[in-house]
Amino acid sequence: MNKKIIVVLMVAAMALASCNTLSNLGIGAEPVEKELELQEIVAEPTAAVIADSGNYYRDDMDAEDPNKDWGLKIVTGLEKQLIWSKLGGKLRLEALPPNDVNFLFINKDNRYEDVIVEAEVDNMGPLDGAFSLVCRVNEAGWYEFRISPSGYYELLRYDQYLKDGGKNAYTNFIEKRINSSLIIGGLEKNVFSLSCVGNTITAFVNGEQLYFERRPLAFEDDTYSDGAIGFGIRGYGKEYDMAFNWVEAKKP
Repeated sequence: MNKKIIVVLMVAAMALASCNTLSNLGIGAEPVEKELELQEIVAEPTAAVIADSGNYYRDDMDAEDPNKDWGLKIVTGLEKQLIWSKLGGKLRLEALPPNDVNFLFINKDNRYEDVIVEAEVDNMGPLDGAFSLVCRVNEAGWYEFRISPSGYYELLRYDQYLKDGGKNAYTNFIEKRINSSLIIGGLEKNVFSLSCVGNTITAFVNGEQLYFERRPLAFEDDTYSDGAIGFGIRGYGKEYDMAFNWVEAKKP
């Protein structure tokens, strides 16, 4: 065989071997991530504690007229079903039948991006109602955390667009009501907190972060970035008698 032909064949063989080697090294080959359709590794929620960085705002419920700082938003129900009064430095809230009432008191003057809303509450009547806290309240919606004297909680997002379209405006991050031993049942006090920091929505009861499916309760959601804070009551068909002792907007 002609020596020139042999040399050409040898060079071609070496080039082919080199390509195979580069391919094995990942050079010139399809990226593994794309080839295997790999997904991003998502970190598990980690346990957190309530921040102690001071307050943006605090209401000890000692004003004779709550309209000074708060405005009423009726999500469901009729205004005449709500009865409010002052009782020993508390804001007492009662709701009359028929069923399905949802009243929120929204702060008129302050808006926050990152905030922890916290309140101390007393149950003074039936156990089937719920206390609520809201953050990032704006014309599009808000985040809402509820606890019941019967021991359950809910963490939700409200969407005004869905409401205007005749749909259920609430999305429950945990899809149902969950029981928690952190909630002190009956005619007792509870302190509960809703944390809206960055895109992380977290909830606490009596200073402890709630757990869901054996993991710290924390959800990533960027629907709302800022807005007002508030508190309220939710009722499902009976008379309700509840009290808020104080409400704070805390610095994260």
